[in-house]
Amino acid sequence: MKRLDKAAETIARSILRCDRMRVISHNDADGITSAGLVCNALKRAGIPFHATLVNRLDETVVESIVSPVVFCDMGSGKPDLISRIKGDVFVLDHHKPVGTLDCMHLNPHNFGIDGAFELSASGTVYSVVRRMGDNSDLAGLAIAGALGDRQAMIGANHSILEEAISSGAVQTRPGLKMSADGPINQVFEQSIEPLLDFTGDPEKTREFLESLHIENDIQSLGRDDLNRLSTALTLKLLMQGSFAADSIIGEVIRLKKELVENSLEFVQLLNACGNRDLPGLGLTLCLRDRSALDQAKKMAAEYRNNILAEIKILREQHKEMKNIRYLVVKDMEAGAVVAGLGIRYLYADMPLITLNHKGDVVKVSARGNKLLISKGLDLSMALRKAAESVGGVGGGHTIASGASIPPGSEEKFLASVDRIVGEQLREPAREAKA
Repeated sequence: MKRLDKAAETIARSILRCDRMRVISHNDADGITSAGLVCNALKRAGIPFHATLVNRLDETVVESIVSPVVFCDMGSGKPDLISRIKGDVFVLDHHKPVGTLDCMHLNPHNFGIDGAFELSASGTVYSVVRRMGDNSDLAGLAIAGALGDRQAMIGANHSILEEAISSGAVQTRPGLKMSADGPINQVFEQSIEPLLDFTGDPEKTREFLESLHIENDIQSLGRDDLNRLSTALTLKLLMQGSFAADSIIGEVIRLKKELVENSLEFVQLLNACGNRDLPGLGLTLCLRDRSALDQAKKMAAEYRNNILAEIKILREQHKEMKNIRYLVVKDMEAGAVVAGLGIRYLYADMPLITLNHKGDVVKVSARGNKLLISKGLDLSMALRKAAESVGGVGGGHTIASGASIPPGSEEKFLASVDRIVGEQLREPAREAKA
């Protein structure tokens, strides 16, 4: 962290010398909070900015860019595109670097920190903006971005959390990590985190809570109620085949400086904005403009209902190969979210891949888990190689990756992914035997 912090300070000084800034960032929660951090810091420093949030970095993004420009949550894997931009270029990313970037580049992987688990893009960006002025109150955005990328508060993330607590940007307490506050029956009925077998069913939700003699608002639960509910949830998740209980029971993070105090609700709002092609609305929330809140909440509710419908499709239509589980659909709204929920709460034994026909491209989302990673899984490499073999592009993290492939190439792509993943998961066994 000391070496990363030193590099971040150098980048912060260089950004502050610019008279304007173009900001390009990813359109998911981590990317939106990253843009929010940069834009807040630039605004406070009196530097005009123009921000654009995109689904992926390609030629259409870079062809019209005039530097100076900062890329957030993207760029480390596209040195060929970044090199086309003349002038001051800054890349603040946490994906595994590919090749060499000839610009100011901050990435935790270059400092021995795992960007997939220990430091998100927003955390990387925060290490820069905290040196651009008195911006410690923005630490909650860095925490929200990490949560959006399913990262735990370990390593570098834990250091940011401690700083956020010290500055008053965040408060923590033991409890249930639910993405809503309010009456407990409503929270559980509508919950997709955790995804329970009674989610969406008011009668089954009522029966579950009545059997535990629990009522009132979820944020007001006493210790006895919380312990009883935690035990019941752990057992229910284990019966579903999920090992995600530790991700919903423990330290609850409250954002004291942001428009939404519940950190997981804030993440859900940002993801809904990105998915509905309104990431600028999410950026407005990160800039603490309350006028965007009602629209974002309404959109998030619609998005949640669509996710539940698509989870039903996953349950009914998924297929299996030797080493992977997959779903092929058309015009799915939340393929990446469905893949993530599926492997956390429904199918933990193999990587889960969704292939979603949208227009003239098939968008692929793949998700693993820590157990599979420990056995050798690297979805970033698997999707990159498989996508390239069919004329597409892919990459990301070992545990979560994406790709875009041409329609008609799905069968060949899946066969390639299945083969590569099989080789990865067998590799540790061969090493152990040797």
